[in-house]
This record gives sequence, C-alpha cells and structure tokens, in this order.
Amino acid sequence: MPPAAARAPAISGDSLEEDFVLEADFVPSDTEDAHTLSDADLPNPISVLLSDDDSPPPPSLSASLEPPAKKRKLEGKDKDEKRESKRQAKKLKVEKAELEKGEVRSLGLLPAESLADRVMEKQAKALPGLSQIERDDLRLAELMFLDTSSVTERDSLLAFIKQAIPTLPSTLAKPTKKAGSPRVIVIAGAALRVADLCREVKPFKMKDVDIGKLFAKHIKLADHVEYLDKTKLGIAVGTPGRIGKLFTDTESLSLTHLSHLILDVSHLDAKKRSLLDMPECREDLFRHVLGDKDVLERLRMGRMKLVLF
Repeated sequence: MPPAAARAPAISGDSLEEDFVLEADFVPSDTEDAHTLSDADLPNPISVLLSDDDSPPPPSLSASLEPPAKKRKLEGKDKDEKRESKRQAKKLKVEKAELEKGEVRSLGLLPAESLADRVMEKQAKALPGLSQIERDDLRLAELMFLDTSSVTERDSLLAFIKQAIPTLPSTLAKPTKKAGSPRVIVIAGAALRVADLCREVKPFKMKDVDIGKLFAKHIKLADHVEYLDKTKLGIAVGTPGRIGKLFTDTESLSLTHLSHLILDVSHLDAKKRSLLDMPECREDLFRHVLGDKDVLERLRMGRMKLVLF
C-alpha cells in the first residue's frame, strides 16, 4: 500500500506564500503621501438616506437631524398646548362651580312640588344606606314647604324674612312664655355663618328675648342646655350637628312655638358646597334635624313650614 501523501497545509484567506510579492501597482511609493479621508470625502448623510424613490429618513433619525431652532420651536409649541389645556380645564371647573352655585341659589325660587323633589334628591345622596321604607318615613312632602318662588330678597336674611313671612316680625315681638322655645330656627353650615346670620337678624332681639347662637365650636353641649333652660328665644340660629344633638340628647330646645325652620342653602363654602351638600353637615341635617320624629310630626300636622333661604 503506497504511503499516504503528506497533507497540504491549510491555507486561509489571511495566509500568504513565503515567496509572495506584491505587484508594483499596489505598493505605495516612498514619495507618495498617505491619504486620509476628510469630512469632504464622507458622503452626505441626507443623500445616503434618500434613495432613488425620495423616501424620507426614519422619524427618529429625522428628529435628530432637525435644526436646534426648529426643535426649540416645537418644544415651545408643546408647552403652549399644555398651558392652554390647563387653562381650559380650569375654565370648565369654574363654569361648573358657577352652575352649581346658580342651581343652589335658585332652589328657593322653585315651586313647592319641584322643591320637594330636589331636596329629596339631596337626602338620597346624604343617606345612601336607607331602605325604601326608611326613605318613605323621612319623606318631606310638598305641603311641608313654604312657597318662596316669588321672593326677590335673597341677600339678607332679615329682608328675606320680612318679604317671605310678612307676619313673622309682629309675632316675634311677642315673647313666648317658655324658655328655650324659639318661633324660628335657622340652620347654617358653619359656626362663622351662624354668627353672621345672628348679626343680620339682630333687630328682632329684645330686652327679654334673645337670638340664640347654637354651634359646637368652643361651646359645650351642657353650656347650651343651661343657656336654653333659662333664656327665652325669638330666633335660634345653629349648625345641624348642635341642633341635632339638642333634639336627640336633650329636651332643652323645645318645638312648642316653632313655626318656621329655615335652611340657609344660598350660602356656599370655599369648595362651592351648600348646606345640603357639605359632607360634614348633610347627614346631621337629614337624619337628626329634618329626620327628627317631633319635627316630622309637626310638619305633617301643618304646625310649621320648611323655608329655603
């Protein structure tokens, strides 16, 4: 068997034979300067990106090639659009608040039937957990409301009372025999508002007949009980929380002479909410004041009226 032929060495693309010599045309001369590529020799990136069909460069690359002035202009446009969007949102919020404010102010201008329905809608939001039977028990009917749709005096409680209930001033001039038994109770949403309304009706205060301020801020319930047990009142102004406590936990605030229960719905707080909408007031109002069994009985018998100021 003939001997195996010697295996030829592997030749790669980088291998050269020992006697390989470059041709003269490929050998640079000693006098020839090495040539380096300058920026002028590089192809224009735009011409490279644009093909024969003139298709534009990719968006990301196109954005990076935009002049700085154009980029600043686009960024400024985006900021202007965001600013305008915020301005429009704020405008809509203000308009919504004004509509709600107008709605609240116009409640007292509604006829009694519509007014009763609107107040019941507010009650449903304030007491969402009530069953239908409980809701029917607490229902405020049309006949319970005093019709004030034609009353134009809405900025002052004193002027409102004189126009809406013209016989009341002469009635208030007659002191009741029982202490703690006002002829009128006004419900307001906050202590400061109570104080303001008390100043407005101050002309009804007499030597032996006081205007009662009934709110919980800085005044204990026991102090109010002591005050009511010895003081005759023509008008009592208070918050739903304190009035409700006096109704449910004491017998000091009597309904014997009460002819009108006025709800101060025209006044709005800093968040544009009325007495019927404030979370801190509305539950006490509908459950412990308007939902008090003695108040409801007096309303159903026609001995007193609800009035929306």
